[in-house]
Amino acid sequence: MAAEARPGSQPATLPSGINQFPAEIFVEIFTLCWHSFTPHFDDIEPPPASFEIELARLTNGPPPDNAKPTIAVFKTEIARLAHAPLLVVSQVCKLWRVIAMGTSSLWCDIQLDAVLWDTPEHVDTATGLLRSTLKRGGTSPLNVELSQMVEHPFPLPVLDVLAAHSERWQKFLCPFSLIDTFHLIKGKLPRLQNLEIGLSPDESESLEIFDPLPNLNTLRFPAPFIADNFEKLPLEYLTAFRCTATTQYETPDALFVMSRLPRATEFRLELYLCSDGEEWLEMDPLPITSNILTFYVQFVEGFVLSHSKVALGSIFANLTLPFLEKLELEVQNYPRFLIFWPHTEFSLALRTVRIRFALAVTGDIRECLSGLHSLERLAISDHQTVDFNGDEVYEHLITDPLLAKLTRRPDSLCLIPRLSSLGCQTFLGFDDRALLTLVVSRLDDSAVSRNAGCFGLELSWLPGHERKIDDAVMAKLGELKISTKRRFRFRISAADGEWV
Repeated sequence: MAAEARPGSQPATLPSGINQFPAEIFVEIFTLCWHSFTPHFDDIEPPPASFEIELARLTNGPPPDNAKPTIAVFKTEIARLAHAPLLVVSQVCKLWRVIAMGTSSLWCDIQLDAVLWDTPEHVDTATGLLRSTLKRGGTSPLNVELSQMVEHPFPLPVLDVLAAHSERWQKFLCPFSLIDTFHLIKGKLPRLQNLEIGLSPDESESLEIFDPLPNLNTLRFPAPFIADNFEKLPLEYLTAFRCTATTQYETPDALFVMSRLPRATEFRLELYLCSDGEEWLEMDPLPITSNILTFYVQFVEGFVLSHSKVALGSIFANLTLPFLEKLELEVQNYPRFLIFWPHTEFSLALRTVRIRFALAVTGDIRECLSGLHSLERLAISDHQTVDFNGDEVYEHLITDPLLAKLTRRPDSLCLIPRLSSLGCQTFLGFDDRALLTLVVSRLDDSAVSRNAGCFGLELSWLPGHERKIDDAVMAKLGELKISTKRRFRFRISAADGEWV
């Protein structure tokens, strides 16, 4: 605080410069502070072993009975539950404390990891903090996320505390096996918009407790439990459905849901693990027609490289998606199926394609994209992988030949005539002048396109491949942003795992 002395009076205390900001600005700052806390509990690395455990390992002896390697995770999760960053900023001054403690919307993220229940003492501590956080959240919407471990089951009193606030739930994520424990919430979920049911070893008996859900628009559901619960799934008003499958045998059930989704819905399919590629050829789903607008396919973690093409081919073989406008692939082997798509509607409606981690050459990409006449937005990425000898291999998709094909020319047809947005995660292995030529050509007002004269370019360099863009090219790009009156949008940054 700053003090100013006045003759014949006590010094008046004036607020420091930062404290002259409106309270709304502080709320935004404190929100960022809270959200920048440690990674979500699923992403936290196991804690380091204690001295006793490490000593036992080095001496080939048994670990001590009282060793608790989970204590570091417990401390992290108890700090998360307490909203520790908000407690820290509340100690700076009275004003900050009033704002941090008095803004209910800052106290509405409840993430409960099962490690909180590993001892009776920890249960008491966590339950007390949970009650305190719920109280500070007032009547604001709640985002509740639960994880479960067999060795640390959720205490029923904790579940009852959460259920008492079910009318505030806006987002709820929990393992499938915990659903039945919330028997008191049926008909008490007026605000629920996002419901995520995770995989668990045991199946719940019923989904009827989630009926009705008047405001639900996003649902995530595990494929293994679809067959027994399909009629209970609240699909009618969804705008997004996300499904997780672990084998080719679960995938047909996931795809069947597509046929029942309302138009304009986004469908996300996540495939984990992988069996033999030939087994995917045995997958025989019924022909499916769906009116979804967005289809997102992701092969997660240990999906065998050589099986990606087979798996994707099996998935798309019997799909008809006449209204599909956006396709996103995050795979380890690009299958070239776009050019061989058996249904003509695909090439007529698709407006957005995003392909990440594709092991393909520029020629394949050009061939695939040439048949997508309605395409307007494209996002692709270069890729780094390891060959059979353990050597790094760089797959360059964003090259001078591709940029040349995308450049509009008066005397020849270009690739993707309606292109209005290009996103690239790249090794920056192209000629900057070729990039500039592409941009200038796409800002030509004479083109016959819904987005004629407008173009967006986003470049993200992949780790270890940062370089300076040519000064003259950067200067020209900057001039275009001004001279086109914002019809040209440009951004360049580090990729850092971010997808453009």
